[in-house]
Amino acid sequence: MHNGEHREHRGHHHAAQPLIAVIDDDDAVRAALSNLLHSAGYATCCFESAEAFLAGDCLRTARCAIMDVRLSAMSGFELKQHLTGLQITLPAIFISGNASPAERARAIALGAVAFLCKPINADILLTYIKRVVAHSGEQE
Repeated sequence: MHNGEHREHRGHHHAAQPLIAVIDDDDAVRAALSNLLHSAGYATCCFESAEAFLAGDCLRTARCAIMDVRLSAMSGFELKQHLTGLQITLPAIFISGNASPAERARAIALGAVAFLCKPINADILLTYIKRVVAHSGEQE
């Protein structure tokens, strides 16, 4: 039974392992992305809703967030806008099962790192993650 508070942590998070947030309401997508990221040397914190992510403990420690456009209550776009309002500059990679040109344009307008369609190409996703982590590491 899911109540929006479901969260999984994969990998032991320490400085050498950048933390990536995964926000998707599909259990299989969360698990697949978490496994992919873990195998590439990243720690993950996974949430099934924007609300669970906002209530979670990796909001300010994640280096990047992979977020589904279509979530149950608050959408991925609304989550990104909310984070901007809180002055949290978390780089976002939006993912969507059936992306429209309007969604892609909105993602770009919100400053997305990337907008990827499901099924996600692992190599492309990891290239974006690597770029974001390298860039955020330079800022610290």
